[in-house]
Amino acid sequence: MIAILVAVKQELQPILRRAKAGHIVRQEHLDFYEGTLAGQPVALLALGVGKECARIAAEMTVRCYRPDLVISAGFGGGLQDHLAGGDIVIGTDILEMVQDTGHDIHYRTTFANCRSLQLDVAPDRYRVHYGKIITAGEMILKADTKHRVGKTTGALAVDMETSAVAAVCAARDTEFMAVRCVSDHSRQNLPEEFNDFFVIGQLRPGRVAAACARHPALLVDLARIGYRAAHAGQNLARFLEAALPRLDLPTLAARKL
Repeated sequence: MIAILVAVKQELQPILRRAKAGHIVRQEHLDFYEGTLAGQPVALLALGVGKECARIAAEMTVRCYRPDLVISAGFGGGLQDHLAGGDIVIGTDILEMVQDTGHDIHYRTTFANCRSLQLDVAPDRYRVHYGKIITAGEMILKADTKHRVGKTTGALAVDMETSAVAAVCAARDTEFMAVRCVSDHSRQNLPEEFNDFFVIGQLRPGRVAAACARHPALLVDLARIGYRAAHAGQNLARFLEAALPRLDLPTLAARKL
């Protein structure tokens, strides 16, 4: 069993379209989609935005499924100029941002040396990078902040969930992998209102509508973000479908004997 955890339904839906996972199992407040992807048994979950949602969902996933591998997947912000929208980043080390004072960035490593998961997947539709992924407490909206974080930490991408999932897997001795598809590159600014759209890890359409009513120009920005997210979602789903049969995991190999 491979568990694939993403934050929101916009990340999950393209994966579900490629999977055979129509069986929904509700574990407390979370809906797991059980089935197969590329012939591999999977449990798929949209866990919500942020580290606390990720921690709770990862704990429940490991407890209920005892997976051979947990993949923290989804969108990420690019932190280096050579990354483009739609590129795939596979985490080699997982960092967590502790504080950004505006001048200094403090961070720690929560999961190091994910080298046991080596993939030979390089389709023409996207580029694959291996490097550090950092998790922040909120979305990094400004391009200059992305550059500072990238320069200080050496991370390729930033998200809001991976470090929490990685910490749970490390504590539970569960194989872990992080995959992020770049939805906004390092030179792109996101709307200032973006972090206000989410409450307890869930997107609140009412807040989006209210913000657009106050600032109609925001509709154009959101349309662009939606287009980039759709492209990233398709690339992420294609990558996962291609990658799963090629995972070199001893437990999975043993089950095939």
